[in-house]
Amino acid sequence: MGIKDQKNKGKKVYFCIFLTSIGYVYIAKTEKGICRISFPRTSKNDLPLPDQRATYINLCENDSFLKYEIGILKKYFEGKQVIFDFSLDLSSGTFFQRKVWNKLKEIPYGECRSYKWVAEQIGNPKAARAVGMANNKNPLPPVIPCHRVIGANGKLIGYATGLHIKQWLLEMESDANPSQAKHRDSA
Repeated sequence: MGIKDQKNKGKKVYFCIFLTSIGYVYIAKTEKGICRISFPRTSKNDLPLPDQRATYINLCENDSFLKYEIGILKKYFEGKQVIFDFSLDLSSGTFFQRKVWNKLKEIPYGECRSYKWVAEQIGNPKAARAVGMANNKNPLPPVIPCHRVIGANGKLIGYATGLHIKQWLLEMESDANPSQAKHRDSA
């Protein structure tokens, strides 16, 4: 067992899987906050990522412990504009990943920015590809809105669950907030 494993030994992670219009959504929470959101899942038995099932972590299904967060996510997937005002646990990320993820949270609902823009905003203008890799490791979509990051040419590129899901999320947000600019980046 490594040092990280020792630190997490016996750590409780509460989870729930619930159905939305996009499919099943998996959500997990530690004592620090929401640590994982994964969608679309194909069934209630479709748990994501082996690290969430590691033997040193005590997984506990608990809908009531996640009731508030589930309510907000359900509204979001119904196409309503929401504010994700719950605590997050980003401890699974590296320093660089957390820097990128925190910058992504600043992208307004229904708007997009480029990977290049994100790299420039975090003070590392040549790190657009690294920003893309951090997006790929994002444990909390859509709360950390990596779907709002597009290519510098305005094209949709890169999304872990597929470009069709990215497109669906962007269209849903645009429909929920028509006053926002559509899918384009000024950067």
